[in-house]
Amino acid sequence: MAVRCEGDRWIMEQVGEKQDFEAELSRLGFRHEDFALHVRRANPGGGNRAWASHYAVRVSNLATGKRNIYWGGPGEDWVRQFVVDAGNGLYGAARVEYAAAPARPTRSARRPTA
Repeated sequence: MAVRCEGDRWIMEQVGEKQDFEAELSRLGFRHEDFALHVRRANPGGGNRAWASHYAVRVSNLATGKRNIYWGGPGEDWVRQFVVDAGNGLYGAARVEYAAAPARPTRSARRPTA
C-alpha cells in the first residue's frame, strides 16, 4: 500500500522523492499505511521567485501520532533527514510483522545416512 500524500504533492513526486521515501520506509521496516505526507509550497502567493521551488513536507506516523516537518527543493534532502530522525527513534519502532519462516534444520542436526 502506498503512503497517503496530500497538498502540493506534484512538487516532490516529479523528482521521485515520494518513491524514495517509500523505499526508505520499507528498508527501515515501517509499514507504508502508517505514514502520511502533506506537502505545501514555501511561497504559494509568489513574491520571491527564489522560493518558488522550495516546499515543506510534513511527515506523520499515524500509528504513533509523531510528526515532523522537513524542507524540500534545490539543495535540500528531506528524505535523508527523515531517515536520520527515524533512526533516532523519532517516529517510534518499526511495526512490520514478518511471517515466521519455517525452521530449517542445521547441518549438524541432520541424521547421517547409512
